[in-house]
Amino acid sequence: MLTTTQDMMNRAYSKKYAVPAINTQGGTYDIINAVCKAAEELESPVILAHYMVTGTYSGHDWFFETAKWMAERVNVPVAIHLDHGDSYEHCLQMLKLGFTSIMYDGSKLPIKENAALTSEILKACHVFGIPVEAELGELARLDAQGNIEGSSNVVDPENVKEFLNLCKPDSLALGIGNAHGFYKGLVNIRVDVLEQCRQFTGVPFVLHGCTGMEEKMIRDSINCGVAKINFGTQVRYQYIQYLKEGIEQGVDQGHSWRLSAYAEKRLREDIKKIILTAGSEGKAA
Repeated sequence: MLTTTQDMMNRAYSKKYAVPAINTQGGTYDIINAVCKAAEELESPVILAHYMVTGTYSGHDWFFETAKWMAERVNVPVAIHLDHGDSYEHCLQMLKLGFTSIMYDGSKLPIKENAALTSEILKACHVFGIPVEAELGELARLDAQGNIEGSSNVVDPENVKEFLNLCKPDSLALGIGNAHGFYKGLVNIRVDVLEQCRQFTGVPFVLHGCTGMEEKMIRDSINCGVAKINFGTQVRYQYIQYLKEGIEQGVDQGHSWRLSAYAEKRLREDIKKIILTAGSEGKAA
């Protein structure tokens, strides 16, 4: 059933688990199906995430309609989320399409400018009852060797305090050493920064870049108030790997749907593992 992220995240925050948000690669049916069916089997709420760039091929409306169609066919809460919205215009575009959760990522901007733009988006989204996620501490990226490129993106708690005095988002993603991509070797995830920030705010936190992160780090973060965890790289790489395996094994028998069904079935088991890591199984009601 289609819903917003508001109630599911507030509940996750109070009960100390997290809701998984899965990047669906612009509306790839196999991924959306795997996510929703895995969530239904484990009775978990779930979030179908979308980037502006991944919608350039299939179309943002295609993603939304496909996600909405699937959400209405499972008996668990499903939210449709814009991840890392990069402008006021793009956030409103997805709001008008019907997205039930919006993230505005102004983490590259000075704090006051980030807060001002986030507040404008909050004002527009709240008219329609749609929650907004903000971000502080620009998410780093990993190179081919798994090393963080550029800044370590660890946010200063004093900057978080300043931001929250200027802006009241429904949830907040914080840079704590996390990054997009595959981690290799030890990763210095600063859970202590979450702990410091939790002393002065009750807003639910969001943890991005969870692919390859140690499960203990994810669980420690959840204990500090992370109510949403994001997975993207792992899911898309595994999906492509399963398609390759299916072709090599000849499971398609000349039919593309057989190949899709094989990949979806394999991927569904991976999504279940993510749900178990998040601790959201059995939390659909």
